[in-house]
Amino acid sequence: WGAKVAPGEAAKVDVPAGEVLHLSQACLDPAAASGASSRVMVEQNGTSFAIAVLKEGGQECCALDLFLDLTEAKLKVVGKAAVHLTGYLESDNMDEDEDEAPAKAKASPKVEAKSSPKAEVKATPEPSPKVEAKKVEAK
Repeated sequence: WGAKVAPGEAAKVDVPAGEVLHLSQACLDPAAASGASSRVMVEQNGTSFAIAVLKEGGQECCALDLFLDLTEAKLKVVGKAAVHLTGYLESDNMDEDEDEAPAKAKASPKVEAKSSPKAEVKATPEPSPKVEAKKVEAK
């Protein structure tokens, strides 16, 4: 899913029943004027929340991980530059599916570990007898 949202506008998203929008990223439009900034807002129950503040020449992209039910909330852009929003649609009953169908562990054939050659412990060699140097006396 993707949308280009102009400043002062709300994102137009057609979400099928039973799905939610996963908002993954917000980026300033590449054609944004030098120094232009915008905020991406989520409005829900009459209250607005800033989820990304973007500025040309500074932070131009913002990674997001938001699941939004757009029957209850809307995405708006406030500022001087358009913002590109990207993400994907996902079933909103994902948790229910996991509860109903427990994951079955695959039986994998056991692999017998190969024995590795063992290192032989070598005995410490006997120290050689010390050879004393004879002093030669000068006459």
